[in-house]
Amino acid sequence: MKVKESNKSINIISSIKTSVASAQLTQKPYDVGLILSTKETVASAVFTKNKIKAAPVLYDMELLKSNTDIRAVVVNSGNANACNSNGFEAIESITNNLSKKLNIDKRQIFVASTGIIGEDLPYEKINSSLDTLINSLGEHSGEFAKSIMTTDTYPKEYALECSFFGTTFGIGGVAKGAGMIHPNMGTMLGFITTDINISKDMLDRALQHAVNHSFNRISVDGDTSTNDTVFIMSTKEAKNDEITDDSEIYRFFEDNLTHLCTHLAKMIVKDGEGATKLAEVIVVGAESPNDANNIARSVANSLLVKTAIFGQDPNWGRIVDAIGYADANIHPDKLKVYIGDFPVFERGKKSNTKKGLLDEYMKNSEIKILIDIGIGTSSYNMWFSDISYDYVKINAEYHT
Repeated sequence: MKVKESNKSINIISSIKTSVASAQLTQKPYDVGLILSTKETVASAVFTKNKIKAAPVLYDMELLKSNTDIRAVVVNSGNANACNSNGFEAIESITNNLSKKLNIDKRQIFVASTGIIGEDLPYEKINSSLDTLINSLGEHSGEFAKSIMTTDTYPKEYALECSFFGTTFGIGGVAKGAGMIHPNMGTMLGFITTDINISKDMLDRALQHAVNHSFNRISVDGDTSTNDTVFIMSTKEAKNDEITDDSEIYRFFEDNLTHLCTHLAKMIVKDGEGATKLAEVIVVGAESPNDANNIARSVANSLLVKTAIFGQDPNWGRIVDAIGYADANIHPDKLKVYIGDFPVFERGKKSNTKKGLLDEYMKNSEIKILIDIGIGTSSYNMWFSDISYDYVKINAEYHT
């Protein structure tokens, strides 16, 4: 079994073509992108947990109930197509036009949007870009990754070439997201391609596992968006027997899909709006998985913890405070907290670690916080960013 990184991203699968164009929705050179499979696919997706969902999310959720052979994905940035008056009208027009130009069923077209909420989508501008998208199809995953950016400062893409006892397959992905990032995803789009031969049920299972251990474990600002989507399509061209149940090759695929999603998720946190540091909180020894989850989220979403990390201040009291108000069972006399390798709180009182050591550690670009609850065997981890002055500036001026 071998795995190596590739620079081909979603075009790691030769039958997957990508292109970009300008629909003049933003000031960017490209703000609309297209993914096309020249082969039959099986597809799956997971979506936002926000109760208010954008039109593309509602449309795609219904779409995948009746059709999983998705041949095309069309994505725009600059406008979320959410909470407006023409969301489904826009989708109907775009999919009708694109299906005719590609000579595929409109039910084989997946749609996604990201950007400002509440404004009507000028879909005729997207329709006018379709010929350019189709005529320029090729290996353009880097440009596609750029086309879906909003406040991102760099494109996010990653790919793996995998070999399982002589069977080779690829997995490639792109993602965007910088703000409104919170566990269960937020203003986050991810598109993944593979050629593993796998059934719909097992692809659903693998994607859910991968997302639960990656994109659902990141936090920038605690806001969950209306548009979150992670989509995967497989052309099933790999020479393995179709994966229809749990097996060694399935677990190998699931592990590598999770690795790819984790890599992309951490890139999102590093590029969080105004972020200067990547932090990880690891909770061990909790009484239940739910308790471990709640404690990790409480710390990762604490504005006081985030601002302390930005200020390079080893203020462990804020961490302990966030643990204490989490919806979880704890016993202070058994609790231990570490910043990096340094104990800061043990069994109800301050540790003896010298502040100078902590001050020096806090200058690092990546910060680890370990929390040992000391009463059980459950664990959970999350990655999160700090909150800086620039975060306030970016979001204060976002609409203007």
